[in-house]
Amino acid sequence: MKALLYSGGMDSWLIRQLWRPDICIYVDIHGSYSEVEKRRLPDDVVIVDMPFLGTQEMGNAFVPLRNLYFLMIASHYADEICLGATAGDWGNKDKTPDFLEHTECLLNDLWGDKKVQRHISICRDFVHVPKTELLKRYLEQGHDVREVHDSTFSCYTPADGHECLHCYPCFRKFAILYSFGYIYSEEEERKMWDYIQHYIIPTKEQGGYPGTYYTDRGDESVHLVYCVEGLKRRYG
Repeated sequence: MKALLYSGGMDSWLIRQLWRPDICIYVDIHGSYSEVEKRRLPDDVVIVDMPFLGTQEMGNAFVPLRNLYFLMIASHYADEICLGATAGDWGNKDKTPDFLEHTECLLNDLWGDKKVQRHISICRDFVHVPKTELLKRYLEQGHDVREVHDSTFSCYTPADGHECLHCYPCFRKFAILYSFGYIYSEEEERKMWDYIQHYIIPTKEQGGYPGTYYTDRGDESVHLVYCVEGLKRRYG
């Protein structure tokens, strides 16, 4: 049996379409954007309540050890688990290939007790694949980029249930879909351009990230830069 840890973001949504899990699990940590995510979940997603983790939420919605907890929970549901981590998201140690390998060993050691005797496999098929490649594979099956836009949610500070278009997860989703031909309204483009010029374009005067933050994410960077340059030509 295959279980996918599902958030409703672009990565987990695309992996669901490509990997075809038997069960999708959403762990409700009662975090800053959990309620918005839950409202968008498909009816067949299993919701596991874990409010304690929400109390550990730090800046930028970071929760230490979150994915370790998630994988342990998923191991109660299936023998084959997918976290949904992809290339370009290794800034947190609990999304890296090493983390997945070590956690698989830990789970098998614990589940190897003579009382249960189970073998757990953590899928690493996607951990070296950028989300842009996942999107490309999905679109090559004849699907439309609008479906991806409408079916996924990625935002740290949603407003009235909508993506704010003024945080880094919003920027990544916006930029990738923009580069794959999704047509945004002028209002949405202007709002994203405002965020880009203040927080993405790396200038000391504007208080942006040090270095070229949006150019250091492998294959995904091509799409991020394409969006930045496109909006810059139009609104800059």
